[in-house]
Amino acid sequence: MSTGTTRQTRQRASAEDSSAYGESLADVYDSLYPSSGPAVDSLVAFLRELRPAPASLLELGVGTGRLAIPLARQGYRVHGVDASPSMLAKLHENDPTGEVTTSVGDFGALAVEERYDIVLTALNTFFMLPTQEQQINCLRGIHDALAYGGAAVFETYNPQVYHRLTEATTQVSHLAPDALLLDTVQVNQSLQSVLVVHTIIDSGRLRKVPEVSRYAWPAEFDVMARLAGLRVTGRWADWDRSPVTDRAEKHVYVVERQEV
Repeated sequence: MSTGTTRQTRQRASAEDSSAYGESLADVYDSLYPSSGPAVDSLVAFLRELRPAPASLLELGVGTGRLAIPLARQGYRVHGVDASPSMLAKLHENDPTGEVTTSVGDFGALAVEERYDIVLTALNTFFMLPTQEQQINCLRGIHDALAYGGAAVFETYNPQVYHRLTEATTQVSHLAPDALLLDTVQVNQSLQSVLVVHTIIDSGRLRKVPEVSRYAWPAEFDVMARLAGLRVTGRWADWDRSPVTDRAEKHVYVVERQEV
């Protein structure tokens, strides 16, 4: 098999995996990740300071509109891309006035005609690309999608949080009075890979949804960004711009195009 054929096969597999994840969770996604509250408010405030409305904004892995809809209501011109038609159908239910435009697509092989002031990749979405090559390809697509003076924003988990896990762990949370979510986490340190199996128990029914992510260390992310013609201009532990520590749960990156 040629290198080009291998790359195309991996990209198709990535798109299919992302679509399958979204299709499996579309009906409970809003319970997992509410569209209001301090987490959403702090992200909106961060973006308003970075590039105020009415800036144009592209969200990759837009899901059911948890962030896109509040941002559109703040005056941003928002377009969302997601591999899952069911996620986008739920987004349009949540956005009956049609403030957010959408398209079905694989953000790992991004190709857009418009240029955007902000490209947003939130909630660990970037790490769901399973190889370094696909992550670099995504960054190149983001480079091409950014308008002059634009900025890309990434929200990822802190790799340290998972890399230190030496055995499988399980977390339990409530989705509804009659629904439970069990998340079982396993880490492959050598591959920088995290497998989370979401087990949903709802009205006596059980289903399992696997989620695989490939984390990149901060120094690696910097290098990948440079290879894509980008540079990291800020990194924080949260949307409040608090400093990064080993114990921080997340990283927030701001990335801009390199000046020639």
